[in-house]
Amino acid sequence: MTQRFVARLRDWRDRFLHLIATMHPAAWLVFLGIVVFTVLFGSLGVQNHDNFGTWSYDMGIYDQGLWLLSRGGDTFMTVRGLDFWGHHVNLIGYALVPFYWLGAGPRFLYVFQAFALGLGAAPIYLITRDKFRTPWMGLVFAIVFLMYAPLQWISWAMFHPEALVITPFLFAWWFATHERWGWFYAMVVIALSTREDVAMAVFMMGVVLLIVMRNAPDYRRVVKMSVGAMVLGAAWYAVATKIVIPIFNDGNEPFYITYFYGNYGKSTPEILGNIISRPDKVVSDAVQHDRLTFYKQLSWPVGWTWVASPLALLMAAPQMLASVIGLSPYARMIRYQYTSVMIAPIFIASIQGAFVFWRFKLAKVLLPMWLLGCAYVSNVAWSPSPLNPDEYVYWSQPHPRHESIREALSHIPDDAAVSASYQILPHLAHRREIFDWPNPFWAAVWGNDDCAHLPDPTIIDYVILDKTQIGANNQAIYDHMREPGGPFEVEFEDDNVVVLKRVGTSPEVDVQPQQDSCRQLALQRELRARG
Repeated sequence: MTQRFVARLRDWRDRFLHLIATMHPAAWLVFLGIVVFTVLFGSLGVQNHDNFGTWSYDMGIYDQGLWLLSRGGDTFMTVRGLDFWGHHVNLIGYALVPFYWLGAGPRFLYVFQAFALGLGAAPIYLITRDKFRTPWMGLVFAIVFLMYAPLQWISWAMFHPEALVITPFLFAWWFATHERWGWFYAMVVIALSTREDVAMAVFMMGVVLLIVMRNAPDYRRVVKMSVGAMVLGAAWYAVATKIVIPIFNDGNEPFYITYFYGNYGKSTPEILGNIISRPDKVVSDAVQHDRLTFYKQLSWPVGWTWVASPLALLMAAPQMLASVIGLSPYARMIRYQYTSVMIAPIFIASIQGAFVFWRFKLAKVLLPMWLLGCAYVSNVAWSPSPLNPDEYVYWSQPHPRHESIREALSHIPDDAAVSASYQILPHLAHRREIFDWPNPFWAAVWGNDDCAHLPDPTIIDYVILDKTQIGANNQAIYDHMREPGGPFEVEFEDDNVVVLKRVGTSPEVDVQPQQDSCRQLALQRELRARG
């Protein structure tokens, strides 16, 4: 047994060394591009966090959630007011747990995410190389991918597990087109592990493969594997949204169903029914100005080549529909993570579309120029890269006031229960009780917009606030906290930040505000229920 294992290791080593020795120069340049992308956007992410450019939502949510997962036991995220598994089903989190055992946090998440995003250039290279039968076109599309403005914005927009879907989804497509079904399913499982709604894209991948591979020699096997992916996707979505999330969310549907799509109904069946019965409403939403801008910013960086072969866009259709009909304007901006599930299908469709033009002799010269030109111009216009000074400033820069905040953070014990400002909280998330101010004193964007699991405010030991982020609506609570004889005393304060330490309690801080906010939320829910 030992000899056989050693022989297998040697065989793998020899194959790997042969692969390295025979790599095409274009492949080496793709590898270099991945390294540059990882170093550039990983370091910018670390800079963003260190200079207080990360937020409670969403860096604080996922950092606390992964930390809780790594510690075992209770996985209720006090940053969000939801259990880790009642928020989303991010099984990929288990792959990050060992790093959290070693002390990982937001800096690691930024670097890891940058690497995972940049690594998508590898399957892009392979898909294009095999389609065009030239490694150099593989390099062209890999460069276009690494310069894709929406991809670079994901690197900026905190950490989100669904951002990790792009690379395995692309690899799944490449393995499928080579009929390497074991690896295909391995990549599909990884993709599904990133978030529950990826299942819809996987389902549509099965549909698209049935059409794209209809001329495969062993089409029966293609049908079997494609239908299997469809079944797996549908089953996983049902299990995640109808069993797992409700179990950990007090029997409720995923919070985003009514939070983002309440304009179409109060439940999933009602929302789907209205989408089907009111196509006029869907079309009206889909052609609003901000949606048209969204389509333009997704398409110009790839030269609109997907227009020549749009079939693969079916894989992006569920997420695109969710983005254009929902209530959140952020879901249809390239600056946020909502494009994650769309990016792989857009590139697959773009590669397929570009190949339509490839049969023309002139295209062999003009097509690479067009693609690289569109990638460069759109990156200068819309990306957060150093090429675009107007947007590059979104990466938080050093500021003298940051030293005040760092000094204030040093006054917070590691085991204290804390309520913290939006941009300070991600630096304190490795604890079981950390709340986004003004929670838990006043219920604000908590749980399912209710007061379920909102704890007694007297559990809070410390409050740390950036004075610019106290908020007019919360000023009265803050004033009551620090009035003479009040429940908190000043531990640290300067012109920028204040740290308050609990020394007592009062109804003006620990009772009345929470009661008032919960009463308001209950009334709002009652009004929504009445319709």
